[in-house]
Amino acid sequence: MSGHWYTTDGEAKHWQEDGKPTTLRHARKQNLFPSVSAIIGVVAKDWLVIWKVNEHLKRAYSHKPYANESEEDYVKRIKRMVSSDQGETLEFGTKIHAAIETINKHYIDEQESTSK
Repeated sequence: MSGHWYTTDGEAKHWQEDGKPTTLRHARKQNLFPSVSAIIGVVAKDWLVIWKVNEHLKRAYSHKPYANESEEDYVKRIKRMVSSDQGETLEFGTKIHAAIETINKHYIDEQESTSK
């Protein structure tokens, strides 16, 4: 299992010095902590399930079945439509996480420079 890991000082340690992603084994040996997203990921995300269901329902409402389309094909078509949109949503989330990490790093750097 790889992911985003942090030192006790909040420094990102997603990659090892050999260029490989940090794994749970590395994290345990180096006393690293998982990202907040990883911790939250353990908990059921009811809001995410509701959002996904709503997206499917909106798509189904606005794209009626074709004349001779089977129910199975219709469901597959709707799922494909929603799935293609989720890429944009995931990309947005990745940008948000990167921005938060940048802000946190800047804050830590400021704290270190003022304490000297």
